[in-house]
Formats: sequence, C-alpha cells, structure tokens
Amino acid sequence: MFGRKSTSEPGSSPLRDSLDFTNADDMAWVKQRGDPLIWHVVALSMVIFGVENEDFMAWLVEQERMDRVTALAILMAQSNLMAQSNGKNRLTGGVLPPEDMPEPYRSRQRGINRIIDRLCELDKQRTWPEHGIGLEPGWEEERPKLLAELGHDPRFPRNMFARPIPPQTAKMPYHDIGEAELVSEGYMRKHMPYLLD
Repeated sequence: MFGRKSTSEPGSSPLRDSLDFTNADDMAWVKQRGDPLIWHVVALSMVIFGVENEDFMAWLVEQERMDRVTALAILMAQSNLMAQSNGKNRLTGGVLPPEDMPEPYRSRQRGINRIIDRLCELDKQRTWPEHGIGLEPGWEEERPKLLAELGHDPRFPRNMFARPIPPQTAKMPYHDIGEAELVSEGYMRKHMPYLLD
C-alpha cells in the first residue's frame, strides 16, 4: 500500500492513511475502532473485489452496530462466480454447490454461504441500525425485486429488505480507489485532491 503511515488531523482521532486487508494489524485496528462507517467500506470492498477474509466478515455480522445497508450490500453483491447476488444464489442454489467447485472457489463459496446464512438468521431477531450509509442507485432498484422474488422464502431477511436504501448522508472516512485499496479522506485531500468531488 505504498508505505503510507497513520496520520491524524487536528481535533480528530487518528486514522490510518490506508487499510490493507492482508495486514493483520490493520484488520485488528478496524475491529478495535468500532466504527460502522469503516466497517462498511471494508466489507463493501471485500465483497465487490472478492477479497478473502472470512474471519473478518464472520466477526462483522455479529456486531450489533453493523449498519443495515452494510448487511444489504453483503447479501446483494455479486461475486466473480455468478451473475446474481450472493443472497439470491444462496437461497435459490443458483451456482454449483461448493463441494463441486475447485479450490480456492470452494472455500470462498462456503465462507460466503455461512455469512449469508448467519445474516438471514440474525434478521429474525435484530433491529438493524442505520448510520447514514447509502449505496449507488442500482442497489435500491434491485432491493424490491429481490424482496418480491424471494420474500416468500422463510429464510429470506425481510426485515432488512423492507425499507428503501437511503441516500448517503454520512461522510465516509475511507474511499476505495480501485481493487480494494482503501485510503483515508485526509490522505486523498492531501495527495489526490483530483479524486474528490
């Protein structure tokens, strides 16, 4: 990650300039930080770019402060192996069972399945908090389609899907600048201001 170091801006808690998902110290910091906004950008990058960190995802879904939109993103994201969302695939059996896949796809799909199953279980007992996180418009278009198509399945997380995905109001502390490389807002302002709106 280009040797970036932790920095802090005056009056704020220190943020690391970048987060490396393969670095155990960075991932321990993300957990310890306890920030649903940081959790969201990490989880979203992982599911979109297929980064394998099942331990983090298994930990994340157990956090009661995890945002509803983060949970939706995990369920609605598409992996490289399928043309439909992870959640739909799990509930409908849309691709080969993991045992019929070669490694490393087998292990990754088993991990995804466990995370999806756990989110569906938790939906029956959890009130999902919201922290101002939104997603791109296409995600909201897909949400009611999945609710209509799969809402009859007793496993489907209806509570999570029942409300629209809100517009983004939270200022995200990290930005994905490509291929799951997360850099802080402060680092971008200082070194890559052209990437900010």
